[in-house]
Amino acid sequence: MEENPSESEKGMWKLSVDGSSRLTGSGVELVLTSPDGWTLEYALRFKFKATNNETEWEALIAGLKIVKHLEVHKIEASSDSQLVVGLANREYEAREDLMVKYLSHFQGMKSAFEVLKIVKVPRAENVRADQLSKLATAEELEKNQTVLVDYLDRPTISEADVMDIDVPQESNWLTHFINWLRNEILPEDPVEARKLVYRAHRFQFRDGILYKRSFSFPWLRCLNPSEADYAIREVHEGICGNHTGGRTLSHRLLRQGYYWPTMHQDAINLVRKCDKCQRNANISRRPSQPLTSITAPWPFEQWGMDFVRPLFMATGQRKFLIVAVDYFTKWVEAEPLATITEKNTESFVWKSIICRFGVPRTIITDNGKQFDCQALRDFCREWRIEHRFASVAYPQSNGQAEVINREIISGLKKRLEDSKEDGPRNCQAFYGHIGPLLGLQPGNSHTVYVSRQRL
Repeated sequence: MEENPSESEKGMWKLSVDGSSRLTGSGVELVLTSPDGWTLEYALRFKFKATNNETEWEALIAGLKIVKHLEVHKIEASSDSQLVVGLANREYEAREDLMVKYLSHFQGMKSAFEVLKIVKVPRAENVRADQLSKLATAEELEKNQTVLVDYLDRPTISEADVMDIDVPQESNWLTHFINWLRNEILPEDPVEARKLVYRAHRFQFRDGILYKRSFSFPWLRCLNPSEADYAIREVHEGICGNHTGGRTLSHRLLRQGYYWPTMHQDAINLVRKCDKCQRNANISRRPSQPLTSITAPWPFEQWGMDFVRPLFMATGQRKFLIVAVDYFTKWVEAEPLATITEKNTESFVWKSIICRFGVPRTIITDNGKQFDCQALRDFCREWRIEHRFASVAYPQSNGQAEVINREIISGLKKRLEDSKEDGPRNCQAFYGHIGPLLGLQPGNSHTVYVSRQRL
């Protein structure tokens, strides 16, 4: 016996959704109507850029989340987007990766409803949602007390949504530790069970997150394979990444508070596969020679100084960088300059070395006129500082400063590779990319500690 259409539509809620993408921003508007005629209007603003198709998907997914929260089991959602409705009803095939992700997210929500209909309506019949979606990016909407306004920080399908650790769906190295610490379930293999009990003393499961005790850092958050891949790429080439070497990359991840068993080898493999790291790698073509080490028995008693020049023009006409490195601790002091003069050199030694670390015993520089001048000689004689010069045409005699300069230039090449052509126009390129590398900010002299391990 066929079901009466009126019975299937009994208790059906109506949801009208629409999205708007404009130069001033993006947003969506939802109009939810109950079977009794009760209406709820809800506006959602985006804190990120989105296309029209993305806003339509976000509107539909946000509406279904609200309906699910209200424990509504029968819903008819209407949208004026032919693409979204066609994909939701399996009339179209998703080809773009973004549409595939949105469709997969939508399919995962369908099981929460007994009846879910997605219908296409003409724009003329979706006037209320269309008008409110355009107002979702306007300030006047906040003054309207009848419309609820909220903000969306990132797309629904963004990778950041998977950063909370719970029991993984697929078995990985976290599974056995979580099962033992939470439910006291051991593996069937007695050897693996004994190893697990021994190692579990270093782990703690708290608030749904697994942590590992470290020797010199706070508790480290354990990551599953997908989270580890996201974290290692973000530290290596993200907004604060500078394409460091494998060993330094794994140490940076530890300092950031993350852990997984194969992080060191994963860091090495990522650097070997990184296109920018390989094309900008430092390849030594000099024949091997016996090394003569320059010893520094105390911290901050022997410094090497040099200039990095020229760089992209930044604010205040700054395009030079004066760098000083301590031979013992490998501590680096750096300051951006507009001109490299004797006065600026003397001021840097006074502010960044003497006032911060005391009077050094020795300063090693090249034979540039900014260093080999009467003013700096008198300054060093007054403070009883021994001023040594590197051999002419042999910069390796001030090798520590040259190594730091090489690392700075190498990091800038990797960070600024995509903006070489518009470098002169990008006046903030210098501070925007050397900042994560050396911790510099415009107008100040700052410090950074460079590990003595090879970067």
